[in-house]
Amino acid sequence: MICTTGGTITASTTPDGAVLAGGSEAATTAMLDGLRAVLPGEIRVSARQILDGDSSTFGPAEWDTMVAAVADIFDDPEVSGVVITHGTDTLEESAIALDLHHDDPRPVALTGAQLAADHPEADGPANLLDAVLLAADPVSRDLGVLVVLGRAILQARGVRKWHTTDPVAFARNSPEQPVEQLPPGMERPVLGGRARFSEVRVDVLACSPGSDATALRACVDAGARGLVLEGTGSGNLPPLVGDAVAELATERPDIVVVAGTRVPRGEATATYGGRGGGAELATRGVLNVGYLRSGQARVLLAALLSVADDSATADAATSAGEAGEAEVSEARMASANVVRQRWSRFHLYN
Repeated sequence: MICTTGGTITASTTPDGAVLAGGSEAATTAMLDGLRAVLPGEIRVSARQILDGDSSTFGPAEWDTMVAAVADIFDDPEVSGVVITHGTDTLEESAIALDLHHDDPRPVALTGAQLAADHPEADGPANLLDAVLLAADPVSRDLGVLVVLGRAILQARGVRKWHTTDPVAFARNSPEQPVEQLPPGMERPVLGGRARFSEVRVDVLACSPGSDATALRACVDAGARGLVLEGTGSGNLPPLVGDAVAELATERPDIVVVAGTRVPRGEATATYGGRGGGAELATRGVLNVGYLRSGQARVLLAALLSVADDSATADAATSAGEAGEAEVSEARMASANVVRQRWSRFHLYN
């Protein structure tokens, strides 16, 4: 099954050179016709449109839509795999949102393009063909969600768009040792329930050198349940931001804070002491992104909070008869604690 969501792979170019993604039914039809013309006879494909737009406009609601669509498709035992055509801008977020839910051995492959469908050197058709062939190959079973672009095949967790225009658009930040040498805990765990991303606010803040806590406080006031703070080095924050996080740990322990880094490669760890240092932050209950980066860490944090909320709110409602304001507050605190306990398992992956 091929699920289309729009993106550059079916985009058109205006006379003044602007690329328009979405609303391209004719381009989608042409893309699928071209694919069927070159596929081996034993591979049969069908298609379903689940979204239609530029992926830069996608967010939590669209992640919910994609997760639900894939689950529905896999209810059919005749389906051997799913391919999703997707814009590259936010493909990394969609990939981990899907992978966190994907406990079926059948593969899901996300693909897209860097050049519009009407470009003379369009890369979309080749990428789509590769993705379909991969999804149809038994070797792809049990690998979870895969990203297929520019002849590269990457597992979802840790994947990141690394170049704005290069055909090899994505790279993966991951442990350097071979998979067979990874510790037993470094696997691909999935959620114990369905996350509802659109119901949980998690914000990402760029904490550049010298930043204060103005943006952090604004996010808290806006109702953020979680914060991913993109710092420097191995996950260190400016002193004023570190001070605000320390205050938050005392005043709002129901808000989960994750420290990340602007460095593209390597693991973020709680190493340095001092105001805003990763080691000092860890004493305040701050988590770190590990090998993930801010976009995927946000998705993971929202997913864990959502699933934990379901359980905590249900428990509160059962004990109180009907969950009121106090019970909801207690449930959110319980959810935050559950996320802190589970985080280290989920941000590691093979």
